[in-house]
Amino acid sequence: MTRASSVQDVPHRPRQTDLRLFRILIPYAKQNWRLLLTSLVFLIPLALANSAQPIVVGQAVSLAQGEPVMWFLEGRSLLEGIRILILLLVLTLVVQLSLSGVQGYLIQKVGQRITASIRDDLFIHVTSLATRFFDRTPVGRLITRLTSDVDALGDVFSTGAIGVVSDLITMLVLIVVMFTLQWQLAFLLLMFLFPITGLIIYFQQQFRQANYRAREELSALNSTLQENIVGINVVQLFRREQFNAQLFRTINQRYITEVDRTIFYDSAVSATLEWVALAAIGGVLWLGSLLVMRQTLDFGILTSFILFAQRLFDPLRQFAERFTAIQAGLTALERVSDILNEPIEIRDPEGAR
Repeated sequence: MTRASSVQDVPHRPRQTDLRLFRILIPYAKQNWRLLLTSLVFLIPLALANSAQPIVVGQAVSLAQGEPVMWFLEGRSLLEGIRILILLLVLTLVVQLSLSGVQGYLIQKVGQRITASIRDDLFIHVTSLATRFFDRTPVGRLITRLTSDVDALGDVFSTGAIGVVSDLITMLVLIVVMFTLQWQLAFLLLMFLFPITGLIIYFQQQFRQANYRAREELSALNSTLQENIVGINVVQLFRREQFNAQLFRTINQRYITEVDRTIFYDSAVSATLEWVALAAIGGVLWLGSLLVMRQTLDFGILTSFILFAQRLFDPLRQFAERFTAIQAGLTALERVSDILNEPIEIRDPEGAR
């Protein structure tokens, strides 16, 4: 009655690329295009406010050191200039906090609407399938698709897609501002982005595979549990309690092993980002110190670039935090699409009431 089914026992369609998976969500996103467009409009002022803060701090240092400052600070005393810079810093913080709060609310709202629409369509599709589909599909596996997999889809938009776009715009604005101020330090920081991008892509691929296997083992675990509970009379009649318990422990151990792999790759991304960020700050301090000693760089600009080095890797850190949600959502979307692609063999004739 019950066997230790593994992910190899379940037939799969060819794996879909991330782009094809996102295309599945496009019709649902179009239903909420106004909210999506509003949240995207907020990205540019948020990125500008984030980029302005290191410049304000650097101008404060330059003003205190008696170095050249921007036009609105020229000819002003230290106290008067500091007051202006404090007002500018508070203004950027207010803009950043208020817009990020509104944007976060809109994105979460879109994610919940998309999740609800997919859940409705999935239920209608499943209830229209032929009986033989349910004969070959364990109920526990189907319940996992309809519940936990669908819930993970909302994170693809609310935590993932819009967040990644926001991070890319923030990094692009930071890079443009840095090259405007000092191209040598900006080029140094830009060089640190290439190796970390390659590592993130590698870990993303490994995490995706491990997460897919983990969710398949979770489906097998739910199926085994459902079969034993529904058929408890048969299990007890044939005295299979200990045997089935051992089968359940085997599947549970496989699930734990796959989850441990996802944890490893998730932790590897975060740890790698931290090390590269520290190396980037060290590189800025080394090159910046040489330029300051040669009197080709002001100390205030060096201070700004130390903050830029931290801000430049903040979007990558946030991506690492979204990393798990994005990959889990794409894995869930791939599994849900398998059910949505099941053909409906029996249809009502056109025009029937």
